Amino acid sequence: MSKVRSAPDFIIIFATLFLLGIGIVMVYSASAIVAQKPPFSDPYFFAKRQLIFALLGITSMYITMNIDYWVWKQWAKPGYLVSIGLLILVLIIGIEVNGSKSWLGFGAFGIQPGEFAKLGVVAFLARWLSDNQKQIVLFRKGLMPALGIPVLCFGLIMLQPDLGTGTVLMGTAVV
Repeated sequence: MSKVRSAPDFIIIFATLFLLGIGIVMVYSASAIVAQKPPFSDPYFFAKRQLIFALLGITSMYITMNIDYWVWKQWAKPGYLVSIGLLILVLIIGIEVNGSKSWLGFGAFGIQPGEFAKLGVVAFLARWLSDNQKQIVLFRKGLMPALGIPVLCFGLIMLQPDLGTGTVLMGTAVV
């Protein structure tokens, strides 16, 4: 039995690309004066960097939209557990930036585990809600355990402390 892939939602893709374009223009508008001065000496410095990350994001979007959603369900629990592990690791060996110990550094490369936690929480919460549809109407058996999924990551993020990432994670989970 072969699976027929439906066409992507072009309205969402167009809206995403449109907002991405506006974002790049805004980055240029907000940073061109500063970027003209040394050490950058290029008014397009920050806009070029933003464009590179935008292209990486578009590539990632294309790859992920072609992955069957059942794969996400299969990897939701390991992804959530890895996210928790990274959040614990950043508390132990993380790099402090602006008073928050929320980065893991590997030479010139750095990652922020809170960003992976957002994806891990959303995927695992979606899987949990999918697997427990009948119990979700009951507060004690449905909603309470579901709230525990993001609250654990939120607590670890607040130990860094990183209120911005924690707020986005909890807001996304609640929605």
